[in-house]
Amino acid sequence: MLLITVNGIVIRERQCGENDKFIDIMTDKCGLMEVFVRGARKITSKNASSAQLFAYSKFCLSKRRDRYCIDSAEPIKIFYSIRQELDKLALASYFAEVISYASMLEENRYDEILRLLLNVFHYLSEGTREIKLLKSIFELRFMTEIGNMPNVLGCAECNMYSAEKMYFIIENGTMYCSSCFSQHKKCTAVRINDPVLHAIRHIVLADFNRLFNFRLPEISSDTLAYISENYLITHIGKTFKTLEFYKTVVK
Repeated sequence: MLLITVNGIVIRERQCGENDKFIDIMTDKCGLMEVFVRGARKITSKNASSAQLFAYSKFCLSKRRDRYCIDSAEPIKIFYSIRQELDKLALASYFAEVISYASMLEENRYDEILRLLLNVFHYLSEGTREIKLLKSIFELRFMTEIGNMPNVLGCAECNMYSAEKMYFIIENGTMYCSSCFSQHKKCTAVRINDPVLHAIRHIVLADFNRLFNFRLPEISSDTLAYISENYLITHIGKTFKTLEFYKTVVK
């Protein structure tokens, strides 16, 4: 019998029979793992808190045949408040669905993705950052971590670092100054101001300890939200039901 120890966040749960369930855990070492939890719904279950939705825990897992099961678990952080507010629950569910889908596409930097999710869940739980901004940070940084970082270091043609008018093309993740963009007018582009440009650069390039340390005015936040959401959907190639639900909640 194989035993492994991982840290991870429960991002999905499915009932199995009266008392058991399966959970999906985003882990630091093995990526997304499906794990069987025996007796999870019993009052006396020793693993109930560690295996609940959006719990961050240390798991000792045993592998029997082709299935992982929880041998023991210890909660590290229970993001319970996320489940108490519908807008936060909807957004967290969207993040979880994105991770679940993207994990099937290619092997990713699991530890960095887990770190991103932990940080976003922390600020979402504490309510110290705007939900709209957290969504944009997750979308752009997640795409960066899985190898789809947009090219925002400068104009794709002349390398100009900034200009009075800059345009971001969602389809190919490139940016152009107004002079060079005249050659690419057939592309769908978003005009971005300096605050949005600096925000995008910060999200994709900053160290994790500085990632959340910026603010944006409302109008710039709207532009950033449009870019980040459509960039993720375009390059992953999928729409998400949880995203549509989130939009109905925050209207």
